[in-house]
Amino acid sequence: MGQRKINKAKPAVILDRDGVLTQRHLLTWQKKQLKLSPKIAPLIRKFNNKNIPVIVITNQPVVARGWISEKGVERLHQILQKRLNKNGAFIDKFYFCPHHSKATLKKYKKECGCRKPKIGLFKKAAKEFNINLSHSVTVGDMTQDILAGKRARTKTILVKTGHAGKDNKYKVFPNFIVKDPTNALKLAYKLLSPLK
Repeated sequence: MGQRKINKAKPAVILDRDGVLTQRHLLTWQKKQLKLSPKIAPLIRKFNNKNIPVIVITNQPVVARGWISEKGVERLHQILQKRLNKNGAFIDKFYFCPHHSKATLKKYKKECGCRKPKIGLFKKAAKEFNINLSHSVTVGDMTQDILAGKRARTKTILVKTGHAGKDNKYKVFPNFIVKDPTNALKLAYKLLSPLK
């Protein structure tokens, strides 16, 4: 299982990785730190079966700090994909930003357009998968996720797992607040299914 060619503009569900797709919300750079959120695979499979793209967009400052390479992050994503595949589910594509304005590694030290709350990766995903962002849903555990989702004109769902929006980086209000990723994906499915 993997990417599919999308023929017409459609809604998508856009997930943050750490704290939403996975349980860990702290910086992650090792395989042993990866653990899928409970019951998330069957819910992702429901979107797969409806041909609704499931996209992951994540900031990965661990690359900028030199803790892991970009290829290393991609390997972690391959591991997550395999775990989902075992449950008949898959992510259409993982997008990540390796940059940070205070990066340890010079090559990653910059203000980029792909680090959330900026929406460069949202635009890239929309172009590659022909996604109608205004009909899509963003799920995150941080205010930067919610602000990015709003800037991209998606509906936004804040989960009370991970950072639970308590990072307080941005003053922003989600469309919905739910207990955990399971409830978030159930809500997103209700919101997106009629638009399919």
